[in-house]
Amino acid sequence: MAVVLLLTVLSLVNNPSEAAGSVAHVLVVVSSNSPFYQPPLQGFEQGLIKREQANELKLNFQQYIITGNKKQDTARLSQLLQAKPVLIATIGSDATLDIAALHPSVPTLFCMILNPVSLGVAHSLHAPGGNFTGTTLLIDPGKQLETLQIADPLVKRVGVLYSPNDPTSASFVAQADMEAKTLGMAVVAEPVSQSTAPQQALNALKGKVDALWVIADLASTGSSALEATLNFAQKGKLPVLGLSQVTVEQGALLALSPDYQKLGDLTAEMAAAVLSGGMQPANMPVRSPRATVLAINIKTARALQLNLPADLLHLADVVTNGGGH
Repeated sequence: MAVVLLLTVLSLVNNPSEAAGSVAHVLVVVSSNSPFYQPPLQGFEQGLIKREQANELKLNFQQYIITGNKKQDTARLSQLLQAKPVLIATIGSDATLDIAALHPSVPTLFCMILNPVSLGVAHSLHAPGGNFTGTTLLIDPGKQLETLQIADPLVKRVGVLYSPNDPTSASFVAQADMEAKTLGMAVVAEPVSQSTAPQQALNALKGKVDALWVIADLASTGSSALEATLNFAQKGKLPVLGLSQVTVEQGALLALSPDYQKLGDLTAEMAAAVLSGGMQPANMPVRSPRATVLAINIKTARALQLNLPADLLHLADVVTNGGGH
């Protein structure tokens, strides 16, 4: 299910002189109505409003919730595109792919995706080359693994559940494996198919890993997969490198994740540059997260008998005692 916000722009983005002072319509498609997408959505909306006066834009917000029925949603998105918005924003991979499938002719800004190149919506991060550009939520996997290593120096082998047919996940795992080697670590990736139960995949990692890693893949972060991973880790006394603050609050040891609201604001900054008429997506490099959030679960650290370095705790933005350990 996705949420679509309709901000209607009556003027043409290629003619900013006509755009000045008019009411702006931007189509925003969100992959899900999950709370996970609310901070970037809020950041994007507030970011455009904040820049409204500076760019002489007037914004009008309208919300539409997609049903989840592919045929119906495609028809509805096609209808919304016929209203000729001057800019589209997508939040999440599913939203980005749904819009890309309709081949919009207007600038499109994406947010909350891992790799737009492997997703097929940009030729490269430096030069997207088409109608799509935006922000990626990817924090360098090596940096995440290094943070885990600081918390627990004994970790050498990190297990990951992933969908092998998902090009974004496959690319991320390959990069993580390469960067892990520079840290003296190894990524043990376990492919998960639709017919594979999360518990079955986790059992295949038993005795082979010192930690588990939750990544942005339903094979890893789907509700059943996440619950199974945290339970498996608790029983095996394994630290879990989480995806976000939410996973840390559920029992993961730590997570280094983007500040999602600021990521939405960064996307709004790029959108404002397009709406002002000065920039085109093809020439706008994809932007990485501007700010990160380090969350640590003290309760989990105690259960694992880890004495976390004071410097790491000092750097933490969020310290919690939640979760199952």
